[in-house]
Amino acid sequence: MATVPVYCVCRLPYDVTRFMIECDACKDWFHGSCVGVEEEEAPDIDIYHCPNCEKTHGKSTLKKKRTWHKHGPGQTPDVKPVQNGSQLFIKELRSRTFPSAEDVVARVPGSQLTLGYMEEHGFTEPILVPKKDGLGLAVPAPTFYVSDVENYVGKCPPLRAAMSTQGLLAWTPVMCERV
Repeated sequence: MATVPVYCVCRLPYDVTRFMIECDACKDWFHGSCVGVEEEEAPDIDIYHCPNCEKTHGKSTLKKKRTWHKHGPGQTPDVKPVQNGSQLFIKELRSRTFPSAEDVVARVPGSQLTLGYMEEHGFTEPILVPKKDGLGLAVPAPTFYVSDVENYVGKCPPLRAAMSTQGLLAWTPVMCERV
């Protein structure tokens, strides 16, 4: 008969519905509720030590606060961010309602998608062009692939990356030249 692994100070098997945290020293897993760690606190913990390892390795340490990204748009200081993929994240995601694509996407006929349209409306929402008529575009055949571009345009050097003054990466394309 196979034995089921047990974890935590409570020595119970893994339960997908309960939040668990791994000790960075002994690598054992513990239920947050058994060791006094709330799921919402876990993203702020840099190094976690279980009650046993705390005696030899010291207390758990928190990550350094970075106030520049602590709160997202519309969040108030008393709202704590939720870790992506956590049970709480999934619960909150399922409780929300999202607008229909019909309410979000602008449907613009190709003949109306002009420079004047873009200057007036900007690109503040996704635009769906149901018919290409009037766009002045030639759409390649379905058998045309990205690899075919080289045959028509010529070989291009790879994209170059440049660092902006704010420390953000900006991609600068290199134009192809015919030899």
